[in-house]
Amino acid sequence: VEFILLIGLVFGIVVYRRRADGRRVDIGLMARRLFEFGFLYGLVVATAIGATGALSRLVEVVEDGRRTEPEGLALWLSLVIVAGLALVGMAVWLRRRFRTSETEAGSGGWSFYLSAMDLLSTGIVVVSAINVLGWLLDGWSFSSWSVAAVLIWLTVSVIHWRLPGTRRLLHYLVASSAALLGMAVSTVVIVEHLLQWAYEGAMPDPLPFHYVGDTSWANSWDGLRGSLAPLLAFGVAWWWYWWRHARAFERSPERDGYVLVVGVLGGLATTVVAASGILHTMLSWLLVGSSRDGSAVDHFHILSVFAALLVVGMALWAYHRREVPHAVHRQADGRDEVARLYDHLESGVGLVASTIGVAVLLGIVLNEVLPAGEDWDIDVDELVAFALTALLVGGPIWNRAWRRIKAHAGTVAEETSAVRRIYLFAVFGTTALVVLGSFLAMVYMVVFALLDGSLEAETLEGFRIPLALVGATAGVAVYHGRVLRSGLRAVPVSSRPSPRTVTVVGPPAPALVAALQGLSGLRLVQHRRLDVSGEVDLDPESVVEEVRTGAGNMVVVVSADGSTEVIPVAD
Repeated sequence: VEFILLIGLVFGIVVYRRRADGRRVDIGLMARRLFEFGFLYGLVVATAIGATGALSRLVEVVEDGRRTEPEGLALWLSLVIVAGLALVGMAVWLRRRFRTSETEAGSGGWSFYLSAMDLLSTGIVVVSAINVLGWLLDGWSFSSWSVAAVLIWLTVSVIHWRLPGTRRLLHYLVASSAALLGMAVSTVVIVEHLLQWAYEGAMPDPLPFHYVGDTSWANSWDGLRGSLAPLLAFGVAWWWYWWRHARAFERSPERDGYVLVVGVLGGLATTVVAASGILHTMLSWLLVGSSRDGSAVDHFHILSVFAALLVVGMALWAYHRREVPHAVHRQADGRDEVARLYDHLESGVGLVASTIGVAVLLGIVLNEVLPAGEDWDIDVDELVAFALTALLVGGPIWNRAWRRIKAHAGTVAEETSAVRRIYLFAVFGTTALVVLGSFLAMVYMVVFALLDGSLEAETLEGFRIPLALVGATAGVAVYHGRVLRSGLRAVPVSSRPSPRTVTVVGPPAPALVAALQGLSGLRLVQHRRLDVSGEVDLDPESVVEEVRTGAGNMVVVVSADGSTEVIPVAD
C-alpha cells in the first residue's frame, strides 16, 4: 500500500508540474530528489528527537538533581549518534550537489522539504513554548521535555531558515491560519475572563461561577495568567508568518483566498454567531417562560462568552477587510473578482441564516396547522426565539451585501463574472435540491403508508419539516434562478468575452506570473527558457496593463535582463 501511495504521489507531482510549467518532467530526477529529501527529513527528525530527549534528562538533573534512568538516556543518545552521523554524511553529500547544480535549491522538492520541516519545527516550538510560558507565568507543572524541545527545535528552525531555497506562499498561509486560530481562541478566553470578572464584580450578591464572591484584581489576574501563554506563543508565530512574510507578497489567488476565507469569512461567521447568541439570550428571556424561573443574573451570565466572541470576530473582520483590495488605486479600473468574492461571501452568510430562520418559523406555523404527535416535546417559544434571532441577524447582512451586488448588476463584466455565476448557480442548485428532496420525502411517506395500509390523517404530521423546507427555499430558488436568467439574457453573445491565452516565455518570473493570474478571462501558459538560469526580478505593471487593455492571444517574452516584449498572435 505504501508503495502504491508513493507511485501515486510521484504521478500527481508529474501531472501538476506539466500543467504548471508546460514542459517535460524528468521523472528520474524528481524521484531521486523525493527519496533524498525524504530521507533527510527523517534523519533530521530522528536526530532532533534524540537531542531533545537527552537534553531533557540534563535539564531534570539541573532542575532537581534527580538521577536519570540509564535505559532512556541510552535510547536518546543512540538516536543522536546513529541518526546524527547519518545526517552529517547526508548533509555533506547534498552540499556538494547544491554547489554543482544551481537548480537543486530552486526545485519543488527542496521547497517542499523546507516547508514541511519548518511547519513541524514551528508547531513543536509553539506547543512547547506554551508549556514553558505557563510554567513561568502561572506556575504550571515543570516539563523538562518542553524546555529541551524549545531549544532543540528552535535551533532546527533557525538552521533551515538560513539554508538556500524558497518557501512557497502557501507555506506561509497555512502557518498563518493555524497561528491566527490559536491567537483568536486565546484572545476569546482572555476577553471572556475579563468580562466575567467585571460582570460578577458589578452584581450585588456572590455568584457560584469563576470568582465566588472574590472579584479582586489579584484573583482575576491569577486566573488570567495561564491564558497569556498560548496568546504569546501563537501571536509570535502569526507575526512571523503573516505580518513578516505572507503580508509582503504581491496579490495572488492564494493570498486573496486566505484573506477572504480565513480572515473575512471567519471573522464574519464568528460575529454572526456572537450576535445571534446575544440576541437569542435576550429574546429567550422575553419569550420563553422557563427562562425566567431563575434570576436574571444567572440567565444573562452567558453573555460574557458571546461578547468576547463578538469582540474577536469584529476585530478579525475589520482587520482582514482592510487587506481586501478595496483601495482606490486598486479599484481604479473598476470592480475586480476579489471585491465580488467578498460581497458574495457576505451575502451567502446572511442568506443561509435568514433561510434557516424562515424555515423554523414556517415549521412553527405548520405545527399549529398539522398538530404534532405525543412525542413532540420541543418548547415552541424557544424555537420562536431562535428563528427571530436568525432573521434579525442574517437579514441585515444579506440585504447590505446584496444591495452592493445589485448596484453593479447589468454590466458585461459583472454579469459574466465567474464569482457571480458560481454564487447564483450554487444558491439555485442547493435550494432546488432541498425542494426536490422535501417532495421526495413527502411522496415516500404517502406511498409507504399506502403500501402498508396505514394511510391516515396522522400521516400528514410528518409533512411539517418538508413543507417548512419547501416554503423557505422555494422562493430563494425561484428568485436566484430569475436573477441568473436575466443576467444571461442581458449580455449579448457578441459582447461576452472569450477566454484568451497568454503564453509567457522566459526565465522564472513569479511576480509577473502572479500578476497575470489575477486577471480574469485569461488562460496562462508558461514555457521556461533553457538559455537563461535563475529567476528574473521585474516590474509586472506595464505588462499587466498591456495584456489587460489588449485583445486576443498574446505571447510575453522575458529576457535575461528583465526586459519584456508583448507580442499579439493569431488565435
